Amino acid sequence: MSKLENNNQTPTIMEALKEAAAFLQTHQREERVAELLLLYHLGIKKTELLMKLRETVDPVLYAAFQKDLEEHVNTGIPLQHLTGEEEFLGRRYYVNRDVLIPRPETEELVLGMEKMIQERLAGKQLAIADIGTGSGIIATSLKLAFPAAHVIATDISERALLVAKSNSKTLGASITLKQGTYLVPIHQLDQKVNVLVSNPPYIDEADKAQMADTVKDFDPTIALFADDNGLAAYKEIIHGLPDVLNLPAVVGFEIGWQQGEAVQTLLQDKFPAAEVEVRKDINGKDRMVFAWIEQ
Repeated sequence: MSKLENNNQTPTIMEALKEAAAFLQTHQREERVAELLLLYHLGIKKTELLMKLRETVDPVLYAAFQKDLEEHVNTGIPLQHLTGEEEFLGRRYYVNRDVLIPRPETEELVLGMEKMIQERLAGKQLAIADIGTGSGIIATSLKLAFPAAHVIATDISERALLVAKSNSKTLGASITLKQGTYLVPIHQLDQKVNVLVSNPPYIDEADKAQMADTVKDFDPTIALFADDNGLAAYKEIIHGLPDVLNLPAVVGFEIGWQQGEAVQTLLQDKFPAAEVEVRKDINGKDRMVFAWIEQ
């Protein structure tokens, strides 16, 4: 087991950060975890941290900080599972092992959906479906962006829906949560929607060996992997779209960086007249597919 050196004297915040960063670097972990984890244990913001660098760390807090740091190094447990939270579009969300940890590319998906809704469905009564909601970040974000919209969030995992319920309630977003596979809950509600968005499982099981332990050992498998080279979820959802969409409609998917052409083709085959765009993320990789479907 890797352990931090035990100091007889409680260090200053600056010393604790330097020691922790070096410890993480030695064990090939991200050094930024040191600062984020210490901020969490101290219960302060970075601006306050910078003013307190020469203050000593409370011994009890320092012991808890060291324990979490060592667990992260030894097991790969994500920072977010240690703190129980992650930020998404400026809001704090509760997360645990039952849901995916929110990621920056999903923020880009939500912002892209918001823009398409504003441009294409201005003045329309919105009915939005978030398929595979997980922690509820997409559904909650869209409800807060469009308060008058009826938002439905589905997931196959009952435990994930409990997390989504907690987050939506905490953030004041009234959404309908329904358990089931992909579009099945939408059918059960006998509801048609003019906005559908999804970040489904899209990783090929064959790629698991190359994944970081912080992801493959802690994110729920059901939310990561899909059959058919990672395309199974897209095929099932897109196949059922004609039955749940109230046209004109906007559709958006998060995708794996090599799946843009395949998902675009699936949408164009199902809706030949649709405008379908594969969009890159901030890192220049294909990460989103958006569709405007009028007929």
